[in-house]
Amino acid sequence: MIFPRILCPPLSSKTIMVKAEDLSVDPSTAADKYRSLSNIVWSCLATLILCSWVSLHPNVPRPVDEGKLTKWQWCIHKLHAFLKDGVLPFVLLLVAPEWVLMWALRQRLVVEYLIRKRRGLTRKHAFFIVMGGFHKFTRVETSISTPSLSEPAPYNLVPFDGVIRLDEEKSSTIKNDEEAYGEPDHPLDRFDVCQLLDDGLLELPPKSEIDDKSKNNWIVKSLVLLQTLWFVVQCIARKMEGFVLTELEVVTLGYAFLNLVLYAIWWDKPQNVKRPIRVFCGELLDRTDEQWMSKQGMETVGWSDELIDSVLGTQDHHVDLRSMKQTPTFYSGNPPRKWSLVTLPIEYFAMMMAALIGGMVGGIHFLGWSSPFPTHKMLILWRCGSVLMTAAALPTVLLFVALPFWAFVERVNAFVKTILDWTIIPIGVLVFSLLCFLAPFAYITGRVITLMLAFRTLASLSPNAFRSIRWTNFFPHI
Repeated sequence: MIFPRILCPPLSSKTIMVKAEDLSVDPSTAADKYRSLSNIVWSCLATLILCSWVSLHPNVPRPVDEGKLTKWQWCIHKLHAFLKDGVLPFVLLLVAPEWVLMWALRQRLVVEYLIRKRRGLTRKHAFFIVMGGFHKFTRVETSISTPSLSEPAPYNLVPFDGVIRLDEEKSSTIKNDEEAYGEPDHPLDRFDVCQLLDDGLLELPPKSEIDDKSKNNWIVKSLVLLQTLWFVVQCIARKMEGFVLTELEVVTLGYAFLNLVLYAIWWDKPQNVKRPIRVFCGELLDRTDEQWMSKQGMETVGWSDELIDSVLGTQDHHVDLRSMKQTPTFYSGNPPRKWSLVTLPIEYFAMMMAALIGGMVGGIHFLGWSSPFPTHKMLILWRCGSVLMTAAALPTVLLFVALPFWAFVERVNAFVKTILDWTIIPIGVLVFSLLCFLAPFAYITGRVITLMLAFRTLASLSPNAFRSIRWTNFFPHI
């Protein structure tokens, strides 16, 4: 039982090296020169929770006519929506932030694909389409008839949620709020929205109305920005002054960097949109080939394949929005099957980029390479965990290095190409496949080791870790 003893060694007087200057403390200036353990933990947890909560940009939830709910049903609905669309992604971001990063990368790449496919489509509109911003509704039959005009219009303009759509019906009716809500059918995926736009049955809302639906709170964002900036500045200042940076602060710094990347990827995505735009239209056209493949995959996929696809990020190919009542929580827009980046499908390119960013997070953990640990074994464990996390980026680095070599192989003569095809290339593919298989396990192992040590070492911090930098206390922070 060596491993548990490494993580939980017995405390003794030999585990902490105390300097003479740390023993002579003037009580009148101790509050300015030193910080407590609770201050360290609170600053890390506040930064971690605020960054993670603000960086999340969930998809549009299921539309519900709350006016028809009782108070008890309304409370249950709000609680269920908060747990499913708020707490679940937040917990997953804390436990497996790289998986959430893969989801964001896939969604961003689908958005870039839509922008290239349709001219004039902004990134904000593309995000709104992919996240389930448009939902097909069926009208309620009851209506209030109005006298017909002397010169009837060729079509009826029906406003819904700020967007005016050309309606196929010629009758002029005015519906009250309760009747106009309609019955929700299913979300509209990017194929259906593009088809309705092409047919002139749907008009995209202006960006100002999408911003109005978004719940971006600039006060909260400013608070998070100030807290993150203060945390990064005080970590840099501690290193420059030669003070100890605790392992929990190093882990929090890695999370802050990852959340910053996540926020940059979702920069144009509307945040916390609670209600989709209701689209009242007749029967949609027949499914496209990709939609039929998604429907067949949804009907035939087993739970084991679905679990594997969810881990790899390919679950969108088994999602048919026409058969669902809401956009799935981690839906990324059904990445196109025939569009690839650097010879890789979107899902695997996103996986490679997430591995590269995860390797950068592992590199941040090297800030604790020479930190004082209670035991030498714990120091070795921290270094091994940091190396394992950083090594997860190795397959991505090798891929980008191999691309120029691959282009060179395509230009050489047939004899040299045949030799390379039978020698170097098979070995390279084998090594690359092996690294891709081992990289996730290495990263997860390194992540678990560093997280456990970050909390374990709080019980035996060096006195130098409690030294405070006075000028950082004047910087606004929580």
